[in-house]
Amino acid sequence: MSDDQKVLIISCSEEVRENLIPVVKECGFGSVSVSDGTGVRSVIEKENYGLVILNTPLAEEYGLELASFISSHTDAALIVAVSQKNCDSVYDKIGSTGAYILPKPFNKTALIQAIRFAVTARDKMLALKAEKEKLEKKLYNIKQIDRAKCVLIQYLRISEADAHRQIQKRAMDQRVPEIEIAMDILRTYEM
Repeated sequence: MSDDQKVLIISCSEEVRENLIPVVKECGFGSVSVSDGTGVRSVIEKENYGLVILNTPLAEEYGLELASFISSHTDAALIVAVSQKNCDSVYDKIGSTGAYILPKPFNKTALIQAIRFAVTARDKMLALKAEKEKLEKKLYNIKQIDRAKCVLIQYLRISEADAHRQIQKRAMDQRVPEIEIAMDILRTYEM
C-alpha cells in the first residue's frame, strides 16, 4: 500500500478515533492508524502518511506544537480539528504550516470536504516542490556548464562560442549530458 493511502488519526478520545475511521476509509484511504498522541512524534519520523487528522486538545498537550512538528517533518495532508471558539487563535499560530483548521463540532460532510481539500492541496504542493527541485537542478547544471566554459576560455584561450561548441561536441561524441562533460572539465582544470 502506498504511503498516500495511509492515515494517522490522533485523538485522546477513543470515540472520536472510532468515528473517524469509517469516514477516512470512505474517502479511499486503506490503512488507518490511531494514536492518543503519546509517542506520536517517533511514529511520524518512522512512517509516512498521506493524511494526518489531529483532534485537539490532546492529553499531554494542546496539539499545536505537534501540528507544527507534523508539518515540518512530513509531506502529509494535515487536518487539525479545534473548537469553534479557538479557530482564529489556532490559525494565527499554525496557519503558516498549511494545516487545514476544521472547527468542531463538524459533521461527516464537512470532514469529507476537509479531507478532499487537504489532500488536493498536499498534492499540488508536492507537484510544486518537484517542479522546484527540477528547476534548481537545471539551474545548477547551467551554472556548472558556464563555469566549464569560463575555464576553457581561460586555459585554452578560445572564444565563448568555441568553448560552448567544444562542450556540445564532446557530449554528443560520448553520448552523455553536457553537465557530465562540464564536470569533467572542472575536475581537470580546477584541481
